[in-house]
Amino acid sequence: MARLPSPRGALALLTGLNFLNYIDRFIPAAILPTILASFGLTGAEGGFLQTMFILTMAFVSPIAGWMGDRHPRFRVAAAGVFVWSAATFGSGLAPTFAALVVARALIGVGEASYTVVTPSLLSDFYPTGQRARVLSIFYAAIPIGSALGYVLGSQIAAHFGWRYSFYVAGVPGLMLAIILLFLKEPTRGAQDAKPVPRPKRDGSTSSVVVIANAVRQLLMRRSFLINTISQTIYTFSVGGLAVWMPTYFVRERGLSEATASTTFGVVLALAGFTGTIIGGRLGDWMARRRPDAHFLLSGISLVGSLPFTVLAILSPTPAIFWPSMFVTLSMLFLNAGPLNAALANVLPAELRGRGFAFNTWAIHLFGDAASPPIIGWASDRVGLRAPVLGAGALMAVAGLVLLFGRGAFTRDLKAAAA
Repeated sequence: MARLPSPRGALALLTGLNFLNYIDRFIPAAILPTILASFGLTGAEGGFLQTMFILTMAFVSPIAGWMGDRHPRFRVAAAGVFVWSAATFGSGLAPTFAALVVARALIGVGEASYTVVTPSLLSDFYPTGQRARVLSIFYAAIPIGSALGYVLGSQIAAHFGWRYSFYVAGVPGLMLAIILLFLKEPTRGAQDAKPVPRPKRDGSTSSVVVIANAVRQLLMRRSFLINTISQTIYTFSVGGLAVWMPTYFVRERGLSEATASTTFGVVLALAGFTGTIIGGRLGDWMARRRPDAHFLLSGISLVGSLPFTVLAILSPTPAIFWPSMFVTLSMLFLNAGPLNAALANVLPAELRGRGFAFNTWAIHLFGDAASPPIIGWASDRVGLRAPVLGAGALMAVAGLVLLFGRGAFTRDLKAAAA
């Protein structure tokens, strides 16, 4: 019989699964040089492996958001976890590069079904004033899971071969997906200041009209659009760097694959966890004092990361580039909780799933779907230093977009409260 979990229980389970999500997502980045050598691929072809995953995830996200607004979200999430975990295990069985691409595409299907509905779920367990902190805990799984993906991927590949990295990563999710099937939905909008009743379904209304109305309502909230644009620029930058930074340290700094991936993973875990947790708590604290706090904090942190990004990429000295990498990653992850809380707080409960779906679709389709192959293509011609530096500089642009959008965010928050 299904039972409603406690808020902390739901947060712990969903965060743990998000942790596995990012382990599975970033294992290929850790072992990319080995995969390139195994299948005889160019840098552009290696970048396409991540692009296929991201494209599939982007196109499935709107479908998952529509399902999440109409069906039990724990069941949608369970299906997603099962699909991505099975496809991760299957990645290790791929006999050809084409088969590996198909497996990664299926992982995109599963992860879209999970990542789109979970912020909406958590928003129904916690009130507005706590969402930045709660979502920062949920998104702390990004740096830690990504880091463990780098570490596990490189170390398992070094001792047993790259295929075993996928075998080890795929099994836990298959077991945890079953737990989600036995959990009961929270009441939608129960934690909002003024819960909005879900609209009655009209069988005579076409799907095209329903989608068009949802998009129109989303675009009416200007801060939602500004937030999505900023996150798209940020995701383009971070997505490309996440795939290529271990390879950058191998090629430009002469480190071994295992050393580069493991060290980068440790720095990412420590910096990302620190930045994400501080960002969530600081965002909620500032939001009690000024309404534009989530945009202000995120914008300053992204712009302020630029000088440290330049040092991390250009300095040849480990005593400089590793600490600089730590600082820039900490500042980048400050915005995870605040920006997702900003999305949740300006959207009504019945639109939240589709809102996060649209956001996920946009940031991945126009963000990290393009950047890995672009950086790979450029690396085949001019090396990795220039394209990596260019991608890092874009994060400051994302910050400027948020700083210019603070007024719109304040107005949307007032409209949501009214």
